Amino acid sequence: MTTSSKDGSAPFVHQTAVVEDGAKVGDFSNVWYFSHVAPGAVIGENCSLGQNTYVERNAIVGNACRLGNSVSIYSHVELEDFVFCAPYMVFTHIAFPRAAVNRHAVFRKTLVRTGTTLGANSTVVPDITCGAGTFLAAGATLTKSTKDWSKMVGTPARQVGWVSAFGENIDLPLTGHGEWRCKHTDDLYVLNGSDLVRSPGPSDILKYVPGQRLVRMALR
Repeated sequence: MTTSSKDGSAPFVHQTAVVEDGAKVGDFSNVWYFSHVAPGAVIGENCSLGQNTYVERNAIVGNACRLGNSVSIYSHVELEDFVFCAPYMVFTHIAFPRAAVNRHAVFRKTLVRTGTTLGANSTVVPDITCGAGTFLAAGATLTKSTKDWSKMVGTPARQVGWVSAFGENIDLPLTGHGEWRCKHTDDLYVLNGSDLVRSPGPSDILKYVPGQRLVRMALR
């Protein structure tokens, strides 16, 4: 059903979607055609759940996340804020599944940190952490935890570079020392060895402000 409130903050749920009792959907969020949110699932504010998405019990979707068509967020998967899951990307939560064996008791947690992008048709295996701002390319298979701001491609995915919070290649090597500043946000990225550290500019695009309708930064 479609929800409403006097101030327009209540989540919108399309009439073909199902949000079961016991699920939590935050203000300003949209749940689109044929989607399903199970009891115990938690979805933050200002999220968009595209057509045919599914959020299982014991799954967490943070604030300002965008789930493309046919994305499923399974049990023990947690997305922090500003995570983008492109259409048809896949999470798995069992390392060695067998139809004859129930492994619910040994599910492993997958944590996707703030600002991460998971490309179309990519796959993320369980029991790993995607570092903040990770950019996983379309069709890639992520089998290990990633560094903050890393650009990952291939199957299995390997790091080939760095990507900014705004979504541009950072002109720094994989290892060494150096600095790079984003012309859009004035963020400063400092490479020290094999780790890249971001210092946000005056207006941090990845800082979530609760209780307000989100206006996303536009590309100019």
